[in-house]
Amino acid sequence: MNEPRPRESWALLPLLVLCAVVAFVAVGFSRGLWLANLHNGLLAFAFSFVGAIVLFSRPSQREGLLFLATGTLEAVMFVGRQIGHESSAHADRWWGWLGVWPLAVTLGAVTWCILCFPEGRFLSRGWTWLGAGVAVLAMVCSLLSALWPVEYSETGVRTPHPFSLGGVETADAIWSGLAHSTYAAFQLLWVVAIVVRWRQSSGSARSQLTVMLTAVAVSAVALIVGLVVAGSPRAGVLTATLIPVAAGVAMHRLSLARVIEEQTQAGRLEGLTPRENDVLNLMAQGLSNAAICARLHLSIKTVEPVVSAIFTKLGLPADSDSNRRVLAVVEYLRR
Repeated sequence: MNEPRPRESWALLPLLVLCAVVAFVAVGFSRGLWLANLHNGLLAFAFSFVGAIVLFSRPSQREGLLFLATGTLEAVMFVGRQIGHESSAHADRWWGWLGVWPLAVTLGAVTWCILCFPEGRFLSRGWTWLGAGVAVLAMVCSLLSALWPVEYSETGVRTPHPFSLGGVETADAIWSGLAHSTYAAFQLLWVVAIVVRWRQSSGSARSQLTVMLTAVAVSAVALIVGLVVAGSPRAGVLTATLIPVAAGVAMHRLSLARVIEEQTQAGRLEGLTPRENDVLNLMAQGLSNAAICARLHLSIKTVEPVVSAIFTKLGLPADSDSNRRVLAVVEYLRR
């Protein structure tokens, strides 16, 4: 019997995760239709499906991994809330617990999906630090919710909290002051991140990011209105179901093969490697070598030889009468 090829073996993992998510969602729905928890089931399926599709066509792509992880978190939270809302039995307390505390971590994961969209990389090192801050805030909020029943009343979970620690009032005061503002900040950050990506893009990339930006903006507005009117982030979380759908459409349109094809038609220079074309494109945008390093997350020792190779392949002389950087950009724009 023929052994499966490495690509086919790796593609089996996201498929198995997707099947597990579907199974969790099915178990949750078997407990009945609870409208207040419906969004978690939809988000679980949407994020997991988009992540699995991306990973099937591009194994180990970081954005696909982020989407798949987010979908898994949503699925666990969905089934936990379904059981915790339906039952008040002490034996089901751990399921109810799983339906509550992962909320902040899940919103943090959604934020990472947007900050790293569409290739699974942060815009710069500054954005990487911002992503680290998001992770810390999400973990603090989730830790408070995991150790104390500070979020149970807002989620509708009826099962008792599995821990009986002191200082509930203090934990509730800290959580109330931190969690809602954190959730709002996360969703406002979604809008800012997509706007920044949009400003740095052009052509079809910008048009597809517009779809993503529209979905994020709707979710952010719904969150703010929900917090102001009802004191709950439920409306914003519910409309967040639009985000993975929009992201799936955008990532399909921005797939690597499609981008390469469009960039080639737009004037990518033959004879240069993909990395050399990337560096030359950034040179044409006016970036210095240091700025190119920050944009591509490379060291100066990596970028400088690439720039030298570009000059050599374009046949640009190293003399005092010409600026090879300007000549390289002119050649790029001409073609």
